[in-house]
Amino acid sequence: MTPRGIIFDLDGTLTDSKQGLLASLRHMHEAVGWEVPSETELVRWLGPPLVTVLAESGRSPAEIDAALTAFRARMADGGLVDSTLYPGVDALIADLHGAGRQLAVATHKIQRDAEAVIEHYALRHRFRGVHGRIDGEAGHSKAEVIARAIDSIGLPADAVVMVGDRVNDIASARELGIRSIGVAYGYGGHAELAEAGADRIVDSVDELREALAA
Repeated sequence: MTPRGIIFDLDGTLTDSKQGLLASLRHMHEAVGWEVPSETELVRWLGPPLVTVLAESGRSPAEIDAALTAFRARMADGGLVDSTLYPGVDALIADLHGAGRQLAVATHKIQRDAEAVIEHYALRHRFRGVHGRIDGEAGHSKAEVIARAIDSIGLPADAVVMVGDRVNDIASARELGIRSIGVAYGYGGHAELAEAGADRIVDSVDELREALAA
């Protein structure tokens, strides 16, 4: 059944934000005196909330606070919008909106950053809701954010699909009982998306367009 409602992840799904995120992560490590990991290792940080990744690395609360402050400073200094829409995303969103599909965004970015990025790309008018993390939400599950996105769309779960690039997107969609499409052009890749249980995996925005029409 063709989904009437579509919820999109942001980083790695609508936007290729790796350059800005990696630069901010490197700045964070340097600012607090930590060894900077390889790019391959840093890419694994993209997806879950940074506070969750830092907590799981065994850092103290004081270290985490200092690291987050450094990261957010670099993001505010251009890192947040140091990104590009994946080729074809702008046209896809416009066409879906024009066809009357109900669209929303659900991201692990904090709420104000999620809104800032969507506004930067002049896409806000095409989405029923833009949802990021709010106070008290951390961890790997994205279910609370996606649930708010579903509410903003106003459709039953069986009429909605989640589109994302990481295990957090797919596993959280399954937790809520909605279908999911994994985009392997993002930061997770085929193996991660398949293991998470994506109902379908696509390799490009063109394939995503086809999947959303099926």
